[in-house]
Amino acid sequence: MSPRTTEQNEKIRTEKIEAILAAAIEVYVEKGFRGTEMGDIAKKAGVARGLVYYYFKSKLELFRELVLRYTKYAESYIQNSLAAEEEAISKLEKYTRFYLDMAYKRPVFIKFYRNIENDMDLIFGEGSDVLRKNYTKNTHEPLIEAFRVAIAEGKLKKSNPKIMVHVYWGALNGALDAFMNETIVIDDIEEMITHILDLIFSGIQK
Repeated sequence: MSPRTTEQNEKIRTEKIEAILAAAIEVYVEKGFRGTEMGDIAKKAGVARGLVYYYFKSKLELFRELVLRYTKYAESYIQNSLAAEEEAISKLEKYTRFYLDMAYKRPVFIKFYRNIENDMDLIFGEGSDVLRKNYTKNTHEPLIEAFRVAIAEGKLKKSNPKIMVHVYWGALNGALDAFMNETIVIDDIEEMITHILDLIFSGIQK
């Protein structure tokens, strides 16, 4: 049997790290930061405990990598989706649909993003404030700008875009909770998402 190539070894390394990080998200959502142990993550990932420590020296190092990686993913998606060349209202509807679809199909990620902000201080210590502020700036400001443009385009009622975003987030989070907690019966997910989009935007559209 011939030895693995550098590319093959790198592929295996990447796959193991991704599996460990994905498992960490699931365990974290279930047990929280304090309750999560490296052994739990290894078991969930289907790898040896020693392999987790091979890639990450401690739980703190693992979670710092996890948070930085997934906040970057979120920032990239939000900025790219809301910067697309199309009407602002169309971008906002697609953005909303993405989160509703995610809450139904992969609720663990929505729960992770919601919960991890409360544990930033434990994971990053004094650096948590800067990280939290940057994340808020990179995710909330593009959304506020999209609402501002939609108002200027005459697609939404005239209002302070920051206030409108707060109202919007309240409605969206309520729908996300209903999906994740399975408090509503869903026979047709696409029909339900379309219905929720109508409910969210009908009150603020002109």
